[in-house]
Parts: sequence; C-alpha cells; structure tokens
Amino acid sequence: MTEIDDDVLQDLYGWIDQIPLSRPKRSIARDFSDGVLMAEVVKHYCPKLVDLHNFSACNATDQKKKNWLLLNWKIFKKLSFELSPDVIDALANAKPGTIERVLLLLRTKLDKSLFQQQRPASNDAPEVDQDQAILGASSRRKSQQPQQKVSPRFARGKAAGHGRPVGRSDSLQRVGQTDFVTRLEYEEKVQESLAKSETIDILEAKIRRLEHLLHLKDVRIDELQTRLGELRPTGSQQQQQYSDSNVKRVAIPKAM
Repeated sequence: MTEIDDDVLQDLYGWIDQIPLSRPKRSIARDFSDGVLMAEVVKHYCPKLVDLHNFSACNATDQKKKNWLLLNWKIFKKLSFELSPDVIDALANAKPGTIERVLLLLRTKLDKSLFQQQRPASNDAPEVDQDQAILGASSRRKSQQPQQKVSPRFARGKAAGHGRPVGRSDSLQRVGQTDFVTRLEYEEKVQESLAKSETIDILEAKIRRLEHLLHLKDVRIDELQTRLGELRPTGSQQQQQYSDSNVKRVAIPKAM
C-alpha cells in the first residue's frame, strides 16, 4: 500500500483535532473503527446529512461494519464516493493506514466543493449540484475561535490529540489555485489506489491460503503412497508365498 507523506498526515491530524468529537483521540484507527467519529466529522460540516442517533458505539466487528455500510449508503453516496467492502472490512478491523486514506478522501470532497463555490462565476463554469452547495456552505461556517473563512484543509492548529504541534509554512498558506487543484488531484490519485491495494492484499492472502492447502494435500499424498508401499508385497515376498503354497500341495507318502 502506498505510504502517505508525513506532512500530509500531520495536516490531516491537525484538521481532525479542530473538530469537536465525543471521545478522546488515542489511536485513530481504533477510535474511528466503529464509524461513529466519522459520522461526527461529516455532521460538523454537513449537519443536515447526518443523524447521529443512527450510529451507536460498539465493539463487535459485525456492528462496526453495519455502521460503515450505513455511512456508505446514506452519507458517502451523497458526497459522490463510496467505500468498497474490502475497505469497510479494513476499517472495522482497525487496519493501520486505512482510516487516514478515507479521511483524506472525505476532506478532498469537502475542499473540492468549497473550491468550486469560491470560483468566479462564468457562463461555461459547471453548475454545482445541491449536495455540493450544502457541503460548501457547511464547510465555510465559522468555528468558535475567530478566524478567516478558509478551506478546512488550510485551517490548522495544534494536534494535541496526536502528541505534536502541527504548523503550516508560509508557502502552504500562500498556495494558489493551481497548486490547490494539483494537491486535490494528488490526493484523489492516492485514494484511487486504496481499493486496489486492499484488493491486492486480499488476493495475496487467498493465494497464501491456497498454497498452504496444496502443501497439505502433497503431504497427505506422500503419506498414502508410503502406506501403500508398505502394504504391497515385494517380488521376493511374492515368490516365497508361491513356494510355500506349492509345498503345502505336495502329498506326503504314507509309511509302509
């Protein structure tokens, strides 16, 4: 699976730390494994899309998958993306690196919508659909602390929940529209590899399983052949058995 650049991870963690969540952040993979915190992240920017009463904290893997399937069906589809079953399985099992990629994908959708909302209107500009309009308006709402109206990707603070401060360099603060689009495209490409990487991992695991079964069958075949060789009489044994049978057939003459 493609590694995520450390600067991108720091930026992502800083973004998450600015969102008020219902539980403290210790291990992001485990914290998000039941889908509840993901629902809270989406609700923070799109309150109308999420009803938190539909998502309950849980420890059972099957229930975690149900929460992610509900997110997939009722929320992610409205944001123009869906997670594959392999990704949902990895999320529910807290596979390291998976939740970060999904959060990057979600954040990219938020930023892309806001970017389209901020573009100058033109006759040939594509229209933003209703979901994007809601998404952009929700993303622009102010936080409790005074700050400029900026994209969530560029609003960063201290990543207290991850044990290190997260700052943004002046060059990133002054990033232009071209660089912004390039970064979106980069992260979208990263997300495209997510499902493929997960599928490859599953197929490799199946191959290893089949190779193991094949090895067991070979061992069993060798054992059966050995036993068959032990039960089958050799040529000398067959000759001896034939001679013994002839001796039994010779009549012993009676004494006169």
